[in-house]
Amino acid sequence: MTIIKIKEMLETLLQYEDSEIIHTIYSVHNTFSLSYSKELKTFQLRNVETGEIERFTDVETTSIALYKIISTGGKKVTE
Repeated sequence: MTIIKIKEMLETLLQYEDSEIIHTIYSVHNTFSLSYSKELKTFQLRNVETGEIERFTDVETTSIALYKIISTGGKKVTE
């Protein structure tokens, strides 16, 4: 998935912030769920196996995090 497609997906979540939409992202190593919380005004990326949740406040940061997950097969990327 390209970063452009990821950003389009995130923009869609923002457009439908009054609805509960959850994307499931399967990778080689982990499964993640992606949603947008209107109350918290954040994108929430949850590792389904561990329950760990990361929150992001903007499309750019979220898209980069998702791209790294997809391109590394779900391995944790440290910078």
